[in-house]
Amino acid sequence: MMSRLHSPAVGRIGASIRALALCVLALVPARAMAMSVTPVVVEMTSAGAQSRASLQVVNNGAAPLPVEIEISRVELGPNGEQSLKRADVDFRVFPAQAMVPPGATQVFRVQWAGEPNLAQSQSYIFSVNQLPVKLKKPVSGVSIVFNFATIVNVAPVSGTRDLALVSAGVGRDGQGRSRPAIVISNPGNVHARLSDAAVTLQKGSWSRTMPPDEIRQVIGVGLVQPRKQRRFLIPVDLPPGGGPVTARIEFAKAGP
Repeated sequence: MMSRLHSPAVGRIGASIRALALCVLALVPARAMAMSVTPVVVEMTSAGAQSRASLQVVNNGAAPLPVEIEISRVELGPNGEQSLKRADVDFRVFPAQAMVPPGATQVFRVQWAGEPNLAQSQSYIFSVNQLPVKLKKPVSGVSIVFNFATIVNVAPVSGTRDLALVSAGVGRDGQGRSRPAIVISNPGNVHARLSDAAVTLQKGSWSRTMPPDEIRQVIGVGLVQPRKQRRFLIPVDLPPGGGPVTARIEFAKAGP
């Protein structure tokens, strides 16, 4: 049986990416193997020193931890819907699998192996999977096998990024509450992040400015891929009454 886990340990690239850590329940030994993965977001370039990076996996459990890395390219739709395609050939990862002793840290070296002259940024999900252990004897009980996801963005060596406000209005969240809704475009060839921007919302005499740190807390990274638009529902209470909602974006273009 599989269930999705909303985990702060996983890099969020918007509301739709918050569930990238998967919690797989299986009839395996009752000792759960806990792990943590850092960083949760990796920024790389297609050439030069930043075409290399590393991931660290820490075994917080009391038993050896077998892990492997799977790579998928991710494309985001206007509402954050994901389209995934396996893309292991775009990177060299060493080691591809490892057995991490209890309390130890395993470093995975990552190198871009794709096109060195990228036309525009590409985004990937690195799934760090805890491998199931083959049992010598049947053991009753349920344990948790964790798969953690790291977001890896690969940008061209040179290019531009921007965030422009397309529209602002009112939407409804999963509980039916009215929330500010903004549509953002990135006309550049380099990915941009809403968490690098300050967002000012206004309705009548009410206004609220959300700095980048607050955006990061309530939205996540807020990835806007090159030459695409994204709609974000901002979890902020609006004052009662009618009237339009407007917004303003102040974006730091020189982010990593």
